[in-house]
Amino acid sequence: MDSTANSIEVNAISIPSKTGKYYVWHSLDAALTWCFGIVMLVAAIPHWENPYYFLGSVYAYKLVDPGLGLFTAMILPLTQLVLAVCFIARIYVNAAHLVAMLLFGVFVAVQSYAYFGGLDISCGCFGPQHSSMIGVPSLLFVGTLFLLAMVRNIISWR
Repeated sequence: MDSTANSIEVNAISIPSKTGKYYVWHSLDAALTWCFGIVMLVAAIPHWENPYYFLGSVYAYKLVDPGLGLFTAMILPLTQLVLAVCFIARIYVNAAHLVAMLLFGVFVAVQSYAYFGGLDISCGCFGPQHSSMIGVPSLLFVGTLFLLAMVRNIISWR
């Protein structure tokens, strides 16, 4: 085996080793995927447990009429749960990251609208016990998730 080459020889077959940038990127990608899975799961569970609170949170943003608000409150927890399963089980990971990026982008836009519109409401992110009021911390949280998802998608789709 040549110690200077970036490969491993096994019975005269050269197998490229996964070291350096490849290993670092895939380790970061796996960690980010797990983190997104946990965030989605932690957000979905309280919405399933207390759907009326979540419906009230959707209505508090004053962005949609009651019919679309009800539809949103029904679909969003299901979407979050499906994304959590995809991330944790590593199923359709690239598609899940793309959908998560779009979802985080919507969260940034909606929370920005509420914050700069002067609405003094809870973000509704993690149920009644763990949701915080919309403000700079909640905007930084969803903004960071959006940027991480965007960077991950750009790098992995190159």
